[in-house]
Amino acid sequence: MRKSTLQRFTVAIVFALALFFAGHSGADARTRLDARVDALTTRDLLTRDPAGLVDPGRQRRARAIADLRHAASAGWGLAQILAFWWLWRSGTGARLRDALRRRTRNRTVQRAVFGAALGALAPIAALPFALVSYRVVFNAGVTDERLPQWFLDYLMRVGLDAILGALIVAGVLALVEKVRIWYLFVAAFFYIGAIAGVALAPLLPLGTPHKTTPNTVAALAGDVARALGVPGTPVVVLATSRHSNAMSTRAAGVGPTARALVGDVTLVHMTPPELRVAFAHAFAHVRYSDTLHQTLIAVTLFVLSAAIAVLLSDRVGFRRDDDAVSRLALVATFLGLVLIVAYPIYNAYTRNLETRADRVALEANNDRAATIRAMVRYADDELIPLCDRRSIRWYFDDRPPLGGRIAETSGTADPCPGGGPATAASPVPSPR
Repeated sequence: MRKSTLQRFTVAIVFALALFFAGHSGADARTRLDARVDALTTRDLLTRDPAGLVDPGRQRRARAIADLRHAASAGWGLAQILAFWWLWRSGTGARLRDALRRRTRNRTVQRAVFGAALGALAPIAALPFALVSYRVVFNAGVTDERLPQWFLDYLMRVGLDAILGALIVAGVLALVEKVRIWYLFVAAFFYIGAIAGVALAPLLPLGTPHKTTPNTVAALAGDVARALGVPGTPVVVLATSRHSNAMSTRAAGVGPTARALVGDVTLVHMTPPELRVAFAHAFAHVRYSDTLHQTLIAVTLFVLSAAIAVLLSDRVGFRRDDDAVSRLALVATFLGLVLIVAYPIYNAYTRNLETRADRVALEANNDRAATIRAMVRYADDELIPLCDRRSIRWYFDDRPPLGGRIAETSGTADPCPGGGPATAASPVPSPR
């Protein structure tokens, strides 16, 4: 026990010295909020009410931002559903199909282009709400990404959605013609693709660029990984500071490709004990392959929702200009409506995974003060409310409220209405 404590103390000292000698740029990146959280004593962290630990002004702002983002998210989803409904109901989908038929006799091309139009229509219809969400985050200082770059990234997402829509529509309709049990092949495709995507994602040169992992960070993470029962799991530092001021630590991959991903912003703001908490939470997810399980649950809900959408669309009578291609817009409409119902089911499952990861991480790390300090820092720096409104929390939140998690860790009263063991947990929340 003494040896383990001495090792932790040594790693902490070396890590702190590494940050100090890394140059003043890292020190300058720390904020007055960090200084305020650093000043909280262990007694404060373990005895004070969660509301008394966070910056009250930042919390008022956080609640306002959360309300705006939830409203934007609701509009984002509804706009896409209405766009698909308009495409079918107005006959525009049928006219697009006829225009494609006049230009080419290749049915695969016709279907692929129609699918691409469906794929692109969704993000285009949701653009105003996505822009509102971006401006809210930008004005809050959580992201540094400028509007031109954001638009470029969004256009790339539109293009990717169009390609995905083309592949899915062309592939599914081809299977419908050739195989009676086409739906089994489609479901298998989604499941196999999901598993391959989770396993290969950490190995692909896509997304946020990697940075060299400092030896001190690797040593600290290795110690935590051994404590969580996943020794040898690598840690990768991401250059998140290029576009964001948000802290992030999460698990990725599964089995031999599993690893913990940490943003360089996190290394600047968090102290070594807090980093142990963040890594413990990520490695807890690695231990139980939670990334894969979340993906499989999402795929299952999507496949079931698609089946229900097809059944519902069959209940709607055909019009004179309808066929299997033009009615895809109607199927997409019902799919969106069913997914609205399925969404809180997925979030409830994810909250349970977060609760378990919190509990396992705290048991392995056994540092309640650092756990609470990390959550308080997250609430202040990232403008995360301690408690979302009870009326929307059950639907939008994919992790338990911070206030409940702090209260569960410290043993104080839960500040969140309706809070309790099912909605409160322990270590640092997995950053968004």
